[in-house]
Amino acid sequence: MKLTFHWLKAFVDVKESPQKIGQILTMAGLEVESLSPLPQEKEETEDWLIEVAVTPNRGDCLGILSLAREVAALTRRRLRFPSVHPHTSDSSLRRLVKVEIARPRLCPRYSARMVRGVQVDSSPSWMRSRLEACGIRSVNNVVDVTNWVMLETGQPLHVFDFDHLRTKRIVIRPAGEMQRFFTLDRVERELAPEDLLICDGATPVALAGIMGGENSEVRSDTHCVLLESAHFDPLTIRRSAKRLGLHSEAAHRFERGVDPEGTLFALDRAVSLLAQVAGAIPVPGVVDCYPGRKKGRPLWLREERVKRLLGIELKRGEIEKILKSLGIKIQGRSRSGIQVFPPSYRSDLSREVDLIEELARIHGYEKIPSTLPLVRPRGSSADLRLRRERALRSFLVGEGLTELIHLPFTSREMNQRLCGLGDEPRAPVLLLNPLVQENSEMRLSLIPGLVESLRHHVDQKARGLSAFELGRIYSLKPKEERQHLAGLLYGQRERRGLRAGEMPLGFLDLKGLVEGVLELIGVEERVVWSSADTLPYLHPGRAASVGYDGSHLGYLGEVHPDLAETLGLPPFLIFELDFERLVQYAPPQLTVRSLPRFPSVERDLALVVKGAFPAQRIIDWIKGLGHSLIEDAQVFDQYRGAPIPEGKKSLAYTISYRAEDRTLTDAEVNGLHQDLVAQISQVFGAQPRE
Repeated sequence: MKLTFHWLKAFVDVKESPQKIGQILTMAGLEVESLSPLPQEKEETEDWLIEVAVTPNRGDCLGILSLAREVAALTRRRLRFPSVHPHTSDSSLRRLVKVEIARPRLCPRYSARMVRGVQVDSSPSWMRSRLEACGIRSVNNVVDVTNWVMLETGQPLHVFDFDHLRTKRIVIRPAGEMQRFFTLDRVERELAPEDLLICDGATPVALAGIMGGENSEVRSDTHCVLLESAHFDPLTIRRSAKRLGLHSEAAHRFERGVDPEGTLFALDRAVSLLAQVAGAIPVPGVVDCYPGRKKGRPLWLREERVKRLLGIELKRGEIEKILKSLGIKIQGRSRSGIQVFPPSYRSDLSREVDLIEELARIHGYEKIPSTLPLVRPRGSSADLRLRRERALRSFLVGEGLTELIHLPFTSREMNQRLCGLGDEPRAPVLLLNPLVQENSEMRLSLIPGLVESLRHHVDQKARGLSAFELGRIYSLKPKEERQHLAGLLYGQRERRGLRAGEMPLGFLDLKGLVEGVLELIGVEERVVWSSADTLPYLHPGRAASVGYDGSHLGYLGEVHPDLAETLGLPPFLIFELDFERLVQYAPPQLTVRSLPRFPSVERDLALVVKGAFPAQRIIDWIKGLGHSLIEDAQVFDQYRGAPIPEGKKSLAYTISYRAEDRTLTDAEVNGLHQDLVAQISQVFGAQPRE
């Protein structure tokens, strides 16, 4: 919001310098972004241009009068209102023009006045200089008056050449089937059915709240002008302006909400100025269609609540004085508090705490002493989930991976190719206004972002990439938002120490990394590994699925060669885990035990099984026995080829035996091991390999 210092002084007696006023407004939450001198005029002292950053909830401050009200309240000065030509209750105008609102929710109020005898000419220098200083181009005295009033009051106005309105019937309605419309800038706009139009009967003459049409603009031969002052639905105006790329000064104000009770005052001010600069003669009466009138809701302000939130005690007289200076009406009083009615232009005041914030602003934040909160100090433990996230990041970074963070948007093609976890197809969340047209959907998986990073590294001739991301995925069906963990390995991995050098990353590197994650979370004991041949984007035979108690935790493997070729990338490895399920299945606390006092004894076992037999089944079965002397079981080799029959394979396991109270003898271990081999052969139909 731009205004000049002299324009501000027209509404409030400012004794302070422009720099001081800028500091006062900034300390009250209306940050002055810039303060620059303007060329000096002969009849005035040096003027200054003030640019204020107005937050979205303070749409009222997009008018100089509201900023003057703030300055008056902060400096304890009196606010002056501009001169107006008040409307009358005469019905003359209502006989000349009719107003019809088709959708009161989209246009709660529409007001209009008329002037005759207008002499369209250039504006006087005092009006042109201030408008242009505020960034608005001077057009003619009629259009400039509407812009002047908009800057003063924050209420946008529009003017129609009344003689060019054929039906003299103003209809406010959605565009519906109307598809195209020429605006004042001579550009043909393609409209959507929900765009709001101002029509002359059935003919559109303006895009409501955004820009007028070229078929009703004020021309040099215009003599009779119809002035429009309305209140439109902010959401409707914002959607239309954003979709059409029309960010006008009027739309900027309507988007943030204008004062529904200020339409008539703005009309009266405009009529007064038109009489002054264009020789206009007001037509008696006003048309005011107000089907969306809302009754104000009173608020209670308790003095005890003020003291508790601000930490200072304000006298009731001081509280009422501040409230009145902001235009807030005192409705009633009681021993505990005050009943007030916020003004219609302050839509941001809807709760008691909002009123208390206003008291703090006007009283002065700098007058509130800094005190420590009255709390009882006590130790606190970090959130368990947060601790696991930090530990997970630390582990993966320690393993040589780099954490990447991507925007949660992707293309339709990537969502279809890499659809993420889940047994059933997922429906993506579509974006109405994507930042990039190609990325029009929310991601179903974290892998697309990692793939794009890999593409960038490959384009830069990078020899390898090891990266991970811990982020959220989104789906419409099922309707959910979940946190996932995903990683990508490509190329060479640098090794240091005794194994210094570079080694190609393979499936076992990826599986070891995922096993480390599962062990860190504490779920590795009950995880079930299985093939992932059903996932079309993974290489058959080089992929695995991770499950837990019948639930799908994730997958890992090398991307399918066809997909890598389609993406234009060399082969790479990926994994993705449902982090929320990992945390859900994680034990509530870690358990520890002392180091064993007696040594373990290991025996190897080699079995010949069918080619599709999963090695994990035997490990799970052994652990499920719960035998006190069997400590662990691990697979260490898989072999296919002669002398193993075709269609079969050899699996080699290491079984660890240990007793907590003694050292096991060879006889004990051999007998136990032979019984175990016999049971495995019987249960799984496996043949011991010689």
